[in-house]
Amino acid sequence: MSATLVMVVVATLLVCVLALLAQRARKSRSAEITLVVSVSFLSFLVAAVGLVSGLGLLATAASGEAPIGRGPLAAAGVGLLAVGVAGIALCVPPLRKLAGRPPRRAFWADPPVFLALWLSLVVLANNAVSFLIFVRTPEVGELFPTGRLTPGAVLMSQLPFLAVALAGVGLGVSRNFRDTLSRLGYGGISPRQLGVVVLFVISAFVLSLSADALFRLLQPELYRQVGEISDQLFNTRGLTPVSVLLFGLLVGVGAGLGEETLFRGAVQPVLGIVPTSVLFASMHVQYGPSLLLGYVFLLSVGLGLLRKRINTTASFLAHAGYNTLGIILPYFFGV
Repeated sequence: MSATLVMVVVATLLVCVLALLAQRARKSRSAEITLVVSVSFLSFLVAAVGLVSGLGLLATAASGEAPIGRGPLAAAGVGLLAVGVAGIALCVPPLRKLAGRPPRRAFWADPPVFLALWLSLVVLANNAVSFLIFVRTPEVGELFPTGRLTPGAVLMSQLPFLAVALAGVGLGVSRNFRDTLSRLGYGGISPRQLGVVVLFVISAFVLSLSADALFRLLQPELYRQVGEISDQLFNTRGLTPVSVLLFGLLVGVGAGLGEETLFRGAVQPVLGIVPTSVLFASMHVQYGPSLLLGYVFLLSVGLGLLRKRINTTASFLAHAGYNTLGIILPYFFGV
């Protein structure tokens, strides 16, 4: 088992345990105390690591040494310190509640909401550092897996999203499977609603062509780098037409199921469409600090509206259809 896979499994298990604990904390004071103490400890730990990293870099700089990548390392240290301090601040409302002095708005002290905000903060900070590393790395292709995406790679990237979403809404703790699907927004859609999904996919694909052209015009060097990364991950050279269709469905259904279940199904009802879309866009580190992030944000807002106006089934079908078209259209039509 590779080190990356081990880290993914450990991180996923930790988040799932915290998420289930947060659901339990709504009815159990001991679970609530355990959650708040655990998150407070993790926040202090993150802040301490950031502080030590920063002091270590200052000591290295004072000795006259200039380690490679000092800029990103310094940013990571500052980011960790900031996340730790902000995480501690997020712990204040639930701590006040436990002390018998609840905040004016119960929203901030509600255990699942509190955990969702803390995790969002951690993810955003991590992604911000990743973007900085992207900018400071001469050959950014080295930061990403080489070769076409495999079923194993898709599963490793999307199953954690699905697991966290299910745990986050309390599957097995506060909800049974049917109630969990309902909370995540999955349900049937009518033929008319399916037509809306098809129209959304077509519109999103047309808009993506415009965003791509603008990206190529305004950021040509970054466009080249991002294009090389995308070509590595999604290239269909050497595949038969049937294999291309299967590959497109793998990428489309895999990403659609994992990301829509987590972001639109679990997170959006708590944070809202815009904050969820900021979080969603930040996950697309492979695009770097490019104009495409703005497009991904707009696409996420559209998916969020589908979730709000119809359900998560609609946003999943739209996401899966869009991703699948992005694979098969260039192969068959050179789009």
